[in-house]
Amino acid sequence: MPESKKLDCSGLVCPMPVAKTKKELSQMNPKDILEIEGDFPEAGENIQRYVETHGDKVLEFKTQGKTYYLKIEKQ
Repeated sequence: MPESKKLDCSGLVCPMPVAKTKKELSQMNPKDILEIEGDFPEAGENIQRYVETHGDKVLEFKTQGKTYYLKIEKQ
């Protein structure tokens, strides 16, 4: 059964959100879900690009003001 994890990247600027995402995804099993929230919009875009180029799937990406939310499925 897939698991769901949350990662809070609030207060972090690049490259830390991408590095933390990479670390979390490396410890997850296929079909697990990683939910990320942060407050540096450029980091959200960088995470999305990283995930898409490394074979995982972005299920959701949205921004609200300066806050970004991502939902990623490990492939």
